[in-house]
Amino acid sequence: MSATKGLFVRSSKFRHVFGTPAKKDKCYDNLKISKGPHESDMSAVNSKFIAVVTEVRGGGSFIVLPLEKVGRIDINYPKVTGHRDPVLDVAWNPFNENEVASASEDCTIKLWDIPDGGLTEDMKDPSLTLEGHQKKVGHIRWHPSATNVLASASADNTIRVWNTETGGVLSATGAFPDMIQSICWNYNGSRIATTCKDKKIRVVDARTGDVLQENKGHDGNKPSRVVFCGKTDKLFTSGFSRMSERQFALWDVNHMDKPLAMEVIDNASGVLFPFWDDGTNMVYLVGKGDTNIRYFEVTDESPYVFFLSMYQSSVPARSVCSMPKRHMDFMKCEVMRFFKVQHTKGLVEPLSMTVPRKSEMFQGDIFPACPSEEPALTAEEWISGTNKDPILMEFSSEGAGSGPVKIKAAAAKKKPTVRTAAVSSAAPSAPGEFSTLEEYCQGCTELENVNFELYRKAYKLLEEENKMLRAKLGM
Repeated sequence: MSATKGLFVRSSKFRHVFGTPAKKDKCYDNLKISKGPHESDMSAVNSKFIAVVTEVRGGGSFIVLPLEKVGRIDINYPKVTGHRDPVLDVAWNPFNENEVASASEDCTIKLWDIPDGGLTEDMKDPSLTLEGHQKKVGHIRWHPSATNVLASASADNTIRVWNTETGGVLSATGAFPDMIQSICWNYNGSRIATTCKDKKIRVVDARTGDVLQENKGHDGNKPSRVVFCGKTDKLFTSGFSRMSERQFALWDVNHMDKPLAMEVIDNASGVLFPFWDDGTNMVYLVGKGDTNIRYFEVTDESPYVFFLSMYQSSVPARSVCSMPKRHMDFMKCEVMRFFKVQHTKGLVEPLSMTVPRKSEMFQGDIFPACPSEEPALTAEEWISGTNKDPILMEFSSEGAGSGPVKIKAAAAKKKPTVRTAAVSSAAPSAPGEFSTLEEYCQGCTELENVNFELYRKAYKLLEEENKMLRAKLGM
């Protein structure tokens, strides 16, 4: 694919998604963020807490902050300090928001029970320690639908799947000739995708460890990353070309002999971290040391990956983590919320990605059902061979302020509630504030005229952008 093809405009409801960073007093300031070279997220967040790996002399630690504890953090704020060597990755249990797992260079994974309200003193004693890896543990990922199931990847070139209730190993695979650079579960947790230092992408059976698919990935020597594209049988990878250009690729899991799409992005040196949003079929690319975040839409039609837009700032990111979808502010059309870790400033900055909509009503077309906090399986059911998709939660205007409304089976979406209120003849009617059907119809007509005018102006601006881009490229 041409390096510029994805830059041309394509009609999409997510074409104008924009990012809004939090104000300084709503950020987490004065943190001693880790400067280690390991390529992982180094942070994790849920609806209660954010965990960030911190710099420490001797041993390893990370800080856990309640989300509401914003502003300048005391340098002596309590930390989790139970590891003997630096912490390399952290991950919150999706079915228990008080439990966080940490992986370390000391070859162990530890589980920690964080009390509501956060820590009042340093926490040194974990609730459980998982031992078995022979070298540092670089990556950990919780199972998407089974409770108490955690996968880990180590520098001993193995992946282990643990039962975090008993501490036992459910499965292990050593099918890797070199260091594993990233891991990701598929939608129902039956397979794990990996990238490896030998430049190959593998999909393995999570229970048996058998390699189901294997193919050459990115040609560069720097680390690559992989994510499953939700319910589809597609993989999205980021990495480097033989000429050290940053690139991404999209793969069909069942036909990995060649990528569906591969595109060069730029010549920067930072590792790209992909974040998949199943509700919008969007993937966000965040580069280590980058000041911008690019986002793309993935479709079933060639060329499959379409560039949408880019958020730009002035401060580089060490890493980012994302809030689970069920905790988005959906009445404000927030489709993704990142927490941008800036080690140069010792700051973690919340960043809200929003779809611009004029109406104040619930926008059901951009908020399909998302995974809930309830597991679909136990660890024993999963290892016995049962596969189940995550239990879903339905977004609804009735859930405003309290989160989505949970559903256990597919159901028709509820129609948005139209708010009505009396209006005076002296003031124009706002959307959703009509006293008669005639006024409502008139308001709809006026809104259509405004939308048409906005669309016409936007189309004119996009034509100018394309004209300038073609002139720059000599086309």
